[in-house]
Amino acid sequence: MNIYLDGKQVGAFGIALTRSAGELRAEVDIDISLRGFAGIPLYTYALSSKEIWKGGLLQSMASDVRKGSKTQRVEVGRVGSKLLVQSEKFTGEAPSKSGTSSYFSQDLLDRKIWINSDNGELLEMASKRERRVDIGGQEFVEFSTSGGLETRVFYTDDGRFGGAIFDVKGRQAQILPGDVSSVKASLT
Repeated sequence: MNIYLDGKQVGAFGIALTRSAGELRAEVDIDISLRGFAGIPLYTYALSSKEIWKGGLLQSMASDVRKGSKTQRVEVGRVGSKLLVQSEKFTGEAPSKSGTSSYFSQDLLDRKIWINSDNGELLEMASKRERRVDIGGQEFVEFSTSGGLETRVFYTDDGRFGGAIFDVKGRQAQILPGDVSSVKASLT
């Protein structure tokens, strides 16, 4: 899927989902590059996140983020019933039923606490079903999220990710539907 800002393509968003042995593996990749006059880089952002879910619970997440020349890593692991987070922004225990900010599954919208895959921060999130929309001839349900990540996100009726609208440097970027994920991303 492509990412657009002011009608120009500025990046790409990819989701790869696989199911095996009762686990859901989600790989999310984001690459954004804003360029100014003569192609001079104004802002670059890249995220590569790998998550493993089992029985509706996050088992692990490893997320590498690059903003300009700065890099950081978020690591999450389950030890028994505890979900441990390690990052520059937060190190400690997260609630066992935490979600993540990767948006790959509509089920994440039901989680009250999210682990920000960008920096490890725990976010108290809320979501609201807004309306049905037609984007490029496909039907989606639009949700809004609030609580630290104010986003509009779109899913098919069966819960597959279809796109999002989010803030990049104070402006609205859009992930427009391309090939909607072929794997239903139910967390259970």
